[in-house]
Amino acid sequence: MWIPYDLRASLKGETDRETLRLSRADGQPRQFLVGFFLRNPVTQAWELDLAAEDGLPELPAVPAGASFSICPNEAGKLAEVIYRLPARSATEALELAHADLQPRLLAWLARVGRGMAIAGWRVADMTHRARWRSTPFRPSAMSLDFALAPVDRDLAPVVELFQRARNAPDPASRLLAAFAVLSAAVGHPAMAGSGAATLSITQDMLIHSGAIVLPDPLMGIALADLIALLRPEHDRLVGRDGVLLPVLDDLAGQKRLSLLANLADLVAHRLIQAELAARHQSAPAPAMAAGA
Repeated sequence: MWIPYDLRASLKGETDRETLRLSRADGQPRQFLVGFFLRNPVTQAWELDLAAEDGLPELPAVPAGASFSICPNEAGKLAEVIYRLPARSATEALELAHADLQPRLLAWLARVGRGMAIAGWRVADMTHRARWRSTPFRPSAMSLDFALAPVDRDLAPVVELFQRARNAPDPASRLLAAFAVLSAAVGHPAMAGSGAATLSITQDMLIHSGAIVLPDPLMGIALADLIALLRPEHDRLVGRDGVLLPVLDDLAGQKRLSLLANLADLVAHRLIQAELAARHQSAPAPAMAAGA
């Protein structure tokens, strides 16, 4: 079962509904805490290869009145950065803190040359005691027939692109790989049985990928229309000379890119599954043993 790997567009309440409602209804500036969980993209551990220790002083941040703290784990590695800042809502607090942390993370990465990524975050309204969280979850293990035959040689390149999409640690890379699968579905001979010509975006796809919250008219569009909608996002990630371009989106832009990547990734999986099903149905039945 396909699951979205990037949930940065969601913010799940951790306190009761009334507490969350009071916080959302309050438009006055007040104190928020925003904690960013950090991840090593190589080991996938929720820590960075940066030595840290308890008790370090808070450091000034943007906007005025904001500060951040370095929080180590038991191994003495940086695991979380916690911002204390004034804001009018949890969403504003998250956006302000993220806008300050992202360029700092780039500075740290440039100085030491180690991989660094934001794994998720938590937000707390200190006035109303409301809390939210957005972190990846570990899905349950699935059953599989390990005797499955290898993927056919002609289809392997397309599935390898999907593997890149599933393994990508960031939405930009995932969108590029999934977009390649969608493009192959409308012209590559290996995807002739995928049903690309009749595929349309369903409500289930939008809900499952999280793209249901996007304002774009996605419901019911054909694959060709989805590719056309994704094309500008793809092209701004790759220059005309084929060289990757930087993605310096703010948090709102990252959320949109994440949801579009999720949708492209999901549709790519549906197309590959349909192709595999079509090949299975057209495969000749195994010959019965003599005397059976």
